[in-house]
Amino acid sequence: MARVFLSFGGLFLSFVLMVLTAVPPMAAEQKPTKLVISGGTAGGAWSAVTEGVGEVLRRSLPPGSTISTTSGTDATNFIRLEKGSSDLVLGVSSTAMSAIKGREPYKTPMKNVVAITALFDEPFQFVILKKTGITSFADMASRKYPLKHSPNKKGNFMEIVSEKVFELYGFDYKTLQKWGGKIIYNSYGQSINLMRSDSLDSLSGCSPVPTTQFVELSGTHDITILPLSEKVIDALNREFGTSKMVIPASAYKFLKADVPTIAARNILACRADLPEDLVYKITKSIYERRAYLSTIHVVLKGLGPSFMVSTGGVPLHKGAIKFYREVGVLK
Repeated sequence: MARVFLSFGGLFLSFVLMVLTAVPPMAAEQKPTKLVISGGTAGGAWSAVTEGVGEVLRRSLPPGSTISTTSGTDATNFIRLEKGSSDLVLGVSSTAMSAIKGREPYKTPMKNVVAITALFDEPFQFVILKKTGITSFADMASRKYPLKHSPNKKGNFMEIVSEKVFELYGFDYKTLQKWGGKIIYNSYGQSINLMRSDSLDSLSGCSPVPTTQFVELSGTHDITILPLSEKVIDALNREFGTSKMVIPASAYKFLKADVPTIAARNILACRADLPEDLVYKITKSIYERRAYLSTIHVVLKGLGPSFMVSTGGVPLHKGAIKFYREVGVLK
């Protein structure tokens, strides 16, 4: 009997040890986490998308997790990732690649920037008052027009693209200022107010179509959107990894014709040093709650599996790769 008892006791002890050794991974998986997500300025698409992603994670991550969102800009968000002050950020894939490679507006390469998912594309829109008489960038250059323009915040993708567009048409910010023009670095909201007060002739940036602020401005001011030539579009796409997009005339009542332009890919990026299992869970949560996210903002209606992995060349986090392989969109 003693031998039978000892044998049973040994089996029981082995079972207990096996259970105990299985507990830590489960406990780690259920451990509450704290995340900070940086998006854009209040009132825009980025702000809405950031809050939507935040809410998805609040519903998905273990009880007790804290998910906070904060405003930011395309250029500064990747600096926050590198420094670790933010865990997830919204940004343009072209800007992320500049951060990784240490190109303008960054001085050194960043090693802590990776992608979780592509989110949506936004076209570059150059909105100008019709009273200027300007109908094209070539027209602006030939007339040496003293344009008062806001390219959005200095150093972000929208501002860099704005100056590059000017350069491809034969002039730059300094040249425009020599003509008597001005460059004013403002957000959309600030720039719209300046256009309303006739203190600004034009603004540019990347935003969804239709952009509500442009629709509202067109109610009080005659405006239009300048098209980009095929040659300029090709040059921008080669340099920034953007894609061609056409804004249909039907998108805005104030447009008389389709507007060819470029589109920037917006992504959700994260710190490369985040745990693989956490990023796996984040990626899975976004994937499984795509229908909910599509109700947050119209730009997220195209958030399908094949689109999610198309991050504009920005490397995916290992946790994201693991999930995408599981669902068959990566090999």
